[in-house]
Amino acid sequence: MENGNVYVLDRLASRAYSIFTNSRVICRFRPACCVFGSITMFLSEMLGKPVFDVSGELVGKLDDLIVSQTIQFPPVTAAIICTRRGDCQTIPWEQLRITDRGLKLTVNRDAAKSYQIQEKDLLLKRDVQDKQIVDVHNFRVVRVNDVRLEQSDDSLYLVGVDTGMRGLLRRLGLEKLTDRLTRRSRWRPSTRIIAWNDVETFEREEGRLRLKVPAEKLSKRHPADIAKIIEELDPAQRTEYFESVDVETAAETLAETDPAVQVSIVESLDEERAADILEEMEPDEAADVLGDLPADRRDEILNEMEAEEAEDVKELLQYADETAGGLMTTEFISISPDMTAEEIINHLREVGPDAETIYYIYVLDESKRLVGVISLRDLIIAQPQTNAEEFMVENVIHVHLDATIQEIAQTMEDYNLLALPVVDDENRMQGIVTIDDALQKVLPENWRRKIPKVWSE
Repeated sequence: MENGNVYVLDRLASRAYSIFTNSRVICRFRPACCVFGSITMFLSEMLGKPVFDVSGELVGKLDDLIVSQTIQFPPVTAAIICTRRGDCQTIPWEQLRITDRGLKLTVNRDAAKSYQIQEKDLLLKRDVQDKQIVDVHNFRVVRVNDVRLEQSDDSLYLVGVDTGMRGLLRRLGLEKLTDRLTRRSRWRPSTRIIAWNDVETFEREEGRLRLKVPAEKLSKRHPADIAKIIEELDPAQRTEYFESVDVETAAETLAETDPAVQVSIVESLDEERAADILEEMEPDEAADVLGDLPADRRDEILNEMEAEEAEDVKELLQYADETAGGLMTTEFISISPDMTAEEIINHLREVGPDAETIYYIYVLDESKRLVGVISLRDLIIAQPQTNAEEFMVENVIHVHLDATIQEIAQTMEDYNLLALPVVDDENRMQGIVTIDDALQKVLPENWRRKIPKVWSE
């Protein structure tokens, strides 16, 4: 690439975040909206422009522009020019110039070279305009109404996409009319520009954009952020993501998605892949997902799961959703009364990563009956050789398997608990209900995702 072009790209990459409030343009660029010495234009304004040869004779009209995805702000490498009869030719951009009349060939028509479209190329009208893309800055899926380009000298660069109302009006040829009609109004159609390097990368497949999976930018986000994007993708894109991303990320993301979306995703995956993901989830979360599936599909997946994980989930599936049995997880930490504080800490290092919470350690006798509980604080300050039975809290607050969500919530509030043990009629420990799982049931839907999951962190 020529030094001048490199300089332009450096300026594009270093432009500051800006909001052009005076024109109601919302421009979320890491490059900002304008580069000194460059000319901004939009794809919709260029398509259909006439193309002339060096003698001024009409060659055809601009049908599409091609960029090569080699750098963060890719240059236009070629243009597709079509005649009224539908005959099209692809000409390298280096043989074209933008003029007041449209585009002009810099060589004779007969001497114009033909550009061969490469696999890495994007056709802006065909592959970008009107397509859904992932805005990795705001964690959402948006539709491209127009494509923003910037000209510097004789080069043209793809710098962003317009997802706002103004982009749509511009496409329809109504932008200027709307500005006149709303001149005395406070409302103005906004231009929402997303920088191309803030768009999740895509690749072409059968004439459409396909989200690359595993998507590097997307997978580095928090699972809750990924879930917001996943819920806006179409079913095929969701399936593609969960088939390709690592199992741990898939499990964390699935746990954050809406229950209806969870069912759709799991039903679309093959049994082995679905089983792998559900095995990675907490048993109570896996049971919630499987409980919403048709019985035959649920059985198919359970048969593919490892025996131990499947057994934990099957146990939870037998309880009603709104009871302690249905809400609890079987992943808790238990010890025997004769273990010393030092032994308990070593035990935590081994089993802690798989537990729902390590803030409470439950003391069980030989028959698995709940006889005490130790807080993490009490464990830390205990002398290393002190037995658990000497500093544990007896008469542990607990609920039974059939306790309602109202009873669980009230008990947690009364005793200021982060987790509540669940026992059967013989006081044998069955699981725990954590406060985040309880709140998931009692809070309004729009508040549920605001609940932090801190138990295994």
